[in-house]
Amino acid sequence: MGGAITTLIAQLFRVGSSVGAIIVASRILSPTDYGIYAMAAPVTGFAMLFQNIGFDHAVVQSDEVSEVQLSSLFWLNIALCLGLAVLLVAVGPLVGMFYGSAQAGVLVAVSGLLILATAPNPLYSALLNRQMRFHAQSVVDIISSITMFVATVIAALLIRSYWALLIGAIAATLVNTVSFMVIERWRPRFTFQWGSIAPMVGFGGGVSVYGFALFVTRNIDKVLLARVWGPATLGLYDRAFKLMLSPLQNFSTPLSRTLLPVLARTRTEPERYRRAYLMFMQGIVTGAVPAIMAASVGSDAAVRLLLGDAWQATGPIFGWLSATAAMLLINESAPWLFMSTNRSRLMMHWGLFASATVVIGFMIGLPWGAIGMAKAYFFGEALRTPILFWLAARGTPIRMSDIARLHLITVAAAAATAGVQLLLPTGLPPVPHLAVLVIAAYAVALPVQFLSSPGREGLAMLWTWAGKAVPRRPLRRGRA
Repeated sequence: MGGAITTLIAQLFRVGSSVGAIIVASRILSPTDYGIYAMAAPVTGFAMLFQNIGFDHAVVQSDEVSEVQLSSLFWLNIALCLGLAVLLVAVGPLVGMFYGSAQAGVLVAVSGLLILATAPNPLYSALLNRQMRFHAQSVVDIISSITMFVATVIAALLIRSYWALLIGAIAATLVNTVSFMVIERWRPRFTFQWGSIAPMVGFGGGVSVYGFALFVTRNIDKVLLARVWGPATLGLYDRAFKLMLSPLQNFSTPLSRTLLPVLARTRTEPERYRRAYLMFMQGIVTGAVPAIMAASVGSDAAVRLLLGDAWQATGPIFGWLSATAAMLLINESAPWLFMSTNRSRLMMHWGLFASATVVIGFMIGLPWGAIGMAKAYFFGEALRTPILFWLAARGTPIRMSDIARLHLITVAAAAATAGVQLLLPTGLPPVPHLAVLVIAAYAVALPVQFLSSPGREGLAMLWTWAGKAVPRRPLRRGRA
């Protein structure tokens, strides 16, 4: 439990730094700057998919991992990253031609430096995860988050260009890599044996295909918007996406470091497995979803407060994407159920299906611009959710009713904030507007916890922690 709490704190810090950088940099850079960077991001992200071909999950899952296997995986990853960096330089001009923007092409070519900087990270992160050294990983996350924020803001102030965003990303990655290698003292040997790692790469194959499908669902919308509507519209959409969806999606991988090893080790103990998953998810959902729904319903006020009046057109987009984020916060735990029960092939098939339906939805929403894309994301996710957990929960102690109770928190918070929104006067300043919505959301969501045993247990644990945190003065006895 201590590792889970540390990881959660680190991710809250990481999301805070990310959102802080967005808020500050958005007041310095223009929507077009963000649009150009968002054009290049899918291409760089696609290259990163092939950075480790899923072997980090295999390292965590394997009962034993030899020195030869670790060294072979390390050098395989270095070779992949070198090849990918060269490939980005080669495809840069083609990207510029596709978008009709030479700036985007140059940005893609230079992004090869980001690939090289992150080359050792997956294996070192997997080693720390395997050893359940969650505190160490959390320290690295916090240090790199601070670096990203500081470097991005300073670069934005100095050069006032989209290059500031890449500079921040490279600086954070370099600090991340150095920190991993200082904390984890393992060093690779000069050896490579393909036969020793072939089964591990095979396990990662299903995970990699799922990662590819997930990448498509998260980036095809930006590619389509850039191609049809241009960098300014994409910039508005990208700010809404980065402000809400991207930070929350970044929770998935770090939090899986904590929960996935626990699930993998308790899969033969159904009650422990179910309790670990539900307690973890109940805490995450209870803590985050009410605030997300308040931001969704009060999206115009949230955008005015965070980004300023110049980004007001982002408000409706932010509202729909925030509502989607509330579902994704739960749905992105489904891969943990697949992987902890060794069903990476089924996860791969689901990823391909989900990717295809997402593309269809975005094509339908594209004629209505950024708002149409945001709506397509929301309705598509709502339709896929029951199917996803019907597949993910099969063969595990988790029941569909358990998942329904988690989503009930979202429904309750949405109903509360929507009702209060109708009663609020127009022209209310952003801070009191959002404060009232947040209070209403939590006031309704917290009692919903009593409908499930994990919810009741979580509230009892929270009450106990709160009691321990409050210092108590010893009673003074009067003199007789």
